Amino acid sequence: MKIIKLFFFVLLYGCSSGEDDSTLNPNPVYNYSIRLDNSDHFAVGQNLGLNYFNDITVGVLDYTQDQVRLITAAGTKSYVLQGPNLSSLNTVTEVFAPQAGTFYSNYIGLGQLIKDDTGIIYSVFHAEQHDGSTLPGGIPGFYASIGLGTSQNNGQTFELANDPIIPNIYDSSYDNQYGDGGLGEPSITFSKDSSEVFVYYVDHNRTGRGVNISMAKFNTTTNHRPDFSAPFFLNENNLFTNEIIRSKEVVIGNGNSDAIFPQVTFNKFTNLYVMVYTENNWGEYVNGISNPSLSGIYYRTSKDGIHWTSDPIQLISGWGIPFSAQNHSYLWHPNLIYTNENQSEGYLIYSKANTLQEGHKMWALRFDFEQEAQ
Repeated sequence: MKIIKLFFFVLLYGCSSGEDDSTLNPNPVYNYSIRLDNSDHFAVGQNLGLNYFNDITVGVLDYTQDQVRLITAAGTKSYVLQGPNLSSLNTVTEVFAPQAGTFYSNYIGLGQLIKDDTGIIYSVFHAEQHDGSTLPGGIPGFYASIGLGTSQNNGQTFELANDPIIPNIYDSSYDNQYGDGGLGEPSITFSKDSSEVFVYYVDHNRTGRGVNISMAKFNTTTNHRPDFSAPFFLNENNLFTNEIIRSKEVVIGNGNSDAIFPQVTFNKFTNLYVMVYTENNWGEYVNGISNPSLSGIYYRTSKDGIHWTSDPIQLISGWGIPFSAQNHSYLWHPNLIYTNENQSEGYLIYSKANTLQEGHKMWALRFDFEQEAQ
């Protein structure tokens, strides 16, 4: 079992027990470790005939003792994966495919989701329009957008918004001299009190920046229903504005590295926002390193979902993207899925591949938080 120390703290305030206060700490401090259980590490849904999955975040439609339903992308389409438990998914249903003449003409990947008080589901999706360019590994170049799928029947069907929910100051005709552009790979979560919805995403616009993680937010109305008609963008002073700007990066890669593929949740057990994401340390690749030590899946925390000042903690090392089609393995799109009510444990869901030609497939690795008094 791999134990990884997380450097964050929670203050717990309790009532006096009547004992001598001089012998008690009235404000005990706890920190937490995240433990990865390598004895509970298994392939997910690899008998379903899918490849290149999960290719985006994973949305949990149901997670009970006798039914698990997930929504994610495989290839260029969105699918619901279902079965009696996570290790025995046995049914796959195509939900959406790319549609000509839309902002998802070449790719549509529904993933992470939230539910309002009435049970309506909101799933953000990664959309692509291809322009004929090529990225490392032979992946088609793209302009990305962030879309929204809404379901009123627990994910049996979805309705798609006609336009992206987060406007970009650069349109698809803008040439940033690279094969990727736009805003994509979104993650969605309610704020702690559900009064706001936070959406995190990768800014591929590149101009003046690398490729890193930004955020926007939306207010909620009655029954904690998100108002997706009015996005707010984070400015350089860490204040939100309804002026359409290029939102500030909240997590940036360390050194010659990009921070990509975020998945964020508010965790009740730690009382913190937690993010898993990928560090794509391209410096390791260009310097000819064969076994990356800095690239891989990372973990960070935040008290407010805006300031991600905790130290990045590496969970798994490995290449962050396929720089070539045949020559090396890589890790893709991490997620934390909680399996109990207080969110103290669950699975790290991600996909991995030996080569891009072979294709990446989903895996689950058990984790839990361990509380330690200081």
